[in-house]
Amino acid sequence: MAVERNTFLPLCLGIVLCAGLQNVWATSTEVVPEASAKKILAVVAPNGLEKVPVVSGIALDPTGKRLAAVGDDHLVRILDTQTGAIVQRLKSHSDWVKVSAFRPDGQVLATAGADGRIRLWDVTTSNRPRELPERLSVIYTLTYSPDGRLLAAAGFGEKVWVFDGQQGALMHELTAPGNDIRAVAFTPDGKRIAAAGRSGIVRIWDSGSGHPLADIRASSRRICALAYSPDGKLLAVAGQQRSVRLFDGVSGSPVVDLAPRPGTVMALCFCGTGMLASAGSDNTIHLWNLTTGQEVQRLIGHTGSITTLTLDSRSQTLISGGYDTTVRSWNVTVPVGARVTRR
Repeated sequence: MAVERNTFLPLCLGIVLCAGLQNVWATSTEVVPEASAKKILAVVAPNGLEKVPVVSGIALDPTGKRLAAVGDDHLVRILDTQTGAIVQRLKSHSDWVKVSAFRPDGQVLATAGADGRIRLWDVTTSNRPRELPERLSVIYTLTYSPDGRLLAAAGFGEKVWVFDGQQGALMHELTAPGNDIRAVAFTPDGKRIAAAGRSGIVRIWDSGSGHPLADIRASSRRICALAYSPDGKLLAVAGQQRSVRLFDGVSGSPVVDLAPRPGTVMALCFCGTGMLASAGSDNTIHLWNLTTGQEVQRLIGHTGSITTLTLDSRSQTLISGGYDTTVRSWNVTVPVGARVTRR
């Protein structure tokens, strides 16, 4: 496998060119059990007076009690995860809201989308949101660092914008690997940030200095989702190439490809260190045991593309949203002490 050094950087991770990984788990004899959702949350009141939106983003607050759902009707809805009741409707965006993210302290919800504006909502009050002054292009992805000190955003443009997570000041304007970025992820320690999109390249920066560290050529097609494992040892990458690819979260070297599944992968979520959930345009959530590399369960019921996944680790509940206008919750069983086997 060819490894190319980037001449403009002193790399600590290296640049990995891996257009075709060789390690693919066989699937020809698989029989994968299926399961249905334990609960479907209504994103509109059952009175028929509101447009039912497609769900493009969900975010769970740190307590697991509130869920923010956003979509194409320009509204932000906060739901009680136990009762399913809509407890707040937040209106300020002028176009499709693509993504939402709770700050880790749970006090602020960040939202963004097609209007190019980032809004910060104090969810403890009913006040109007604070709007960051920078007007960006369409924003597809938005995430806080684990400690809440940074907020990263990217979308249809050539930049990844990193803001102070408390005050909202612009900290870094990072040059992205292409002009259409669909996924951004922080490492669990918050020290690095990764972004990827149309080019198929994952670029990694030092989140404190904004200094670029590495490029990983992870795909020949668009990347739509990135996720670091909770221990930071793995980086999962997926998109239009249909296979989820796992890379070493520190060195950036390829680990293995999971078996390809139909459709574009639009969302990834680690369920502990031993299981990974992937979902997308085949309307199905695939659960992968990372000890064996096998798909162990399929979660079925969505009738449209699944755009977003998040995990409530307290109850081992996986929550999904999608273009079928529903938010669903699922029981997941996480393997204990699992680790990826290189093959």
